[in-house]
Amino acid sequence: MITKNAVQGCKLQKSLNFSQDEELYIATSDTKVKMENDYKPFVNKILNSIPFTPDSVLDLGCGPGYIARRFSEVLPDANIVGVDISEIMISHALKSSAKLMDEANSNFSKRNMQAAGAGFINNYNVHYEHKIKNNMYGVRAAEQMAAAGSLNVINAYDLNDGYFHQKLQYLIANSECLPFSDNYFDVIILKGTFKCLERKAESLEEMHRILNSRGEILIFEFRKDIPEDEFLILTKDMQPQKVRSLRNKLNCSPDLAEYKYCLSKSNLSKFAEITSDGLDLKIRIVK
Repeated sequence: MITKNAVQGCKLQKSLNFSQDEELYIATSDTKVKMENDYKPFVNKILNSIPFTPDSVLDLGCGPGYIARRFSEVLPDANIVGVDISEIMISHALKSSAKLMDEANSNFSKRNMQAAGAGFINNYNVHYEHKIKNNMYGVRAAEQMAAAGSLNVINAYDLNDGYFHQKLQYLIANSECLPFSDNYFDVIILKGTFKCLERKAESLEEMHRILNSRGEILIFEFRKDIPEDEFLILTKDMQPQKVRSLRNKLNCSPDLAEYKYCLSKSNLSKFAEITSDGLDLKIRIVK
């Protein structure tokens, strides 16, 4: 499960509730500058670091869906899935993708699709009692329930397969109970998500279950244990406000001992490699 201070990785804004804090995160992250300076280089770094071209990618804790969207752009033939436990984040990902499609296709009705996206999320809420093991429906589960007459939901596949990119999907799901079969994904990405997971070891076990035999789990967080002199060198050309923000994010990240404990508890230590890259810490887990 992802905790409710997951959006910023630390305590919420004192004057905001959780949903307001999510909206603030969305507003500050959905920019062309962020896509060019952050998301595109990050995806390029991932693809350059693995020895194969993935056919399937999971962005776990995808937030508003920008990294998953970028993967779908550079890997148009791959199955890309963005998963988050936040309905607000997934709703925004649906609407954002619909907006892009609207710009590309003059026959596409953004208003209708956004309404459909909102209706889909509302149906999640109305039929909340159908959750399985605290996991919100995946698209396939929703379709099966609709076929069985137990869920009056808008065509889920129309929302996920038809309106933006055939291979890109966004799902509401719990990291401890992911709606995918064993050996499903080539690559699983967590960027700034691991610190937000309430039951980290159990989530690692679940990720390893759905990872295929040649696949990789790649976890990225800020380095809490970075030496002060190294931090000062890496941030010397940044604006003071940016440096303060980075310090806050570093302080909110797990330390090295916690990562090792979680890997040990999930019996994945022998499959894992922990490295540092500037301000980032990277955990690579294979199968």
